[in-house]
Amino acid sequence: MIGAWPGGTRMTNDLILKKGEFLVLLWTVFAAYVVLYGLQPLLPAFGQAFHVSNQAASLIMTLGILPLGLAPVCYGYILNLCTTRTLIVASTSLCAASILVSLFATSFAVFLGLRALAALMIPAIVLGVMTHIATFESAEKMQRTMTVYTTVTMFGAFGGRIGSGLVANALDLDAVLVVHAVLLLTTLPFVCRLPESPTLQRDIFSPKHVLKVVRQPHLLALMSIGPLCIFAHASVLNMAPFHLRELLPDAGTFITGLLYAPAFVCTMLGVFSKRVLKVLHGEMQTIRMGVFIFIGSVLFLLFDTPLALFISIFFMTAGFVLVYTTLPGVVNRVSLSPKNMTNSVYLSVYYSLSALGTWLPILVYSNFGIGMYVCTLLLVFFLALGLAQKHIHLSLEKKNI
Repeated sequence: MIGAWPGGTRMTNDLILKKGEFLVLLWTVFAAYVVLYGLQPLLPAFGQAFHVSNQAASLIMTLGILPLGLAPVCYGYILNLCTTRTLIVASTSLCAASILVSLFATSFAVFLGLRALAALMIPAIVLGVMTHIATFESAEKMQRTMTVYTTVTMFGAFGGRIGSGLVANALDLDAVLVVHAVLLLTTLPFVCRLPESPTLQRDIFSPKHVLKVVRQPHLLALMSIGPLCIFAHASVLNMAPFHLRELLPDAGTFITGLLYAPAFVCTMLGVFSKRVLKVLHGEMQTIRMGVFIFIGSVLFLLFDTPLALFISIFFMTAGFVLVYTTLPGVVNRVSLSPKNMTNSVYLSVYYSLSALGTWLPILVYSNFGIGMYVCTLLLVFFLALGLAQKHIHLSLEKKNI
């Protein structure tokens, strides 16, 4: 699930997550996801401002998401040395500072470097928030707490895109960066008042843990479904601003930001995930339905109209929510490895492919056009569908034994 980083487990019954503290953590992670995804509808505008190609402008998102795939290695060590509050305060401050300094960047290379520095802080914020929740929340309330948390991350991701487009349209690109930095800074006075978490020795993510997880029979194939889907989904969300500019040359940043409005609406599906599972008769059937929706939504891209692009994003996000809210639970249940290690491997692959999806398919789109681009995505989705179908057959065979 988005942002659901395994930072540790609750160690004592004396620790309680108060409602006010939870709201502070939600506001903090909301701000982090606004910063992470808010620049996406502005990629064409940044490309024009720095006089770079579409592929180069796409690196703004690639460098933003890639650190999320590397974070379990880097920040697991840091959490053994400091408390969650210290990690959140330090990473939030550095992220805001990097954004403010980027206002003075005169070259695209410098701007990318500062973007990468800010992006390195975002997984630290996410890990700190998740570890604080895992440490202080009771086991009985954890599932409900996680549902609220993941919904807020989606609101931040898609609401940040829409809001950034609105601010850029009303003011300029610099104003967007200022808003992002201020949003982060508003969390600091409240985060500083959070209770200190105990400094615990947590399991450190390492290459040997990867091998233990992926060597389990059929688990790697199951784990690959989500990353394959996010690879294609991230690609479409990154391609959409450029494609809209081709369809509507006069489209401003606000109109571009509105492309993500249907995705924002679809995030509400996550709130009703239990009902969806019941209607679709199980987890793997829900995942398979999500992939089918992905396949159907991609075909709308073949119609060169803004409405078709809008519809494609709407249904693709619906499929994305079905897959990403359901698959982690299946992976955790099937895996025999410790849950934090299983989640670390899953999320590392998930976000690494998400980062690649923001750039590699854009090369296909830029060089070969929308037709070949759609064929590429269909190939990815059919691979994911085949893996889902394979797991369903394996489950049926086990029931018949």
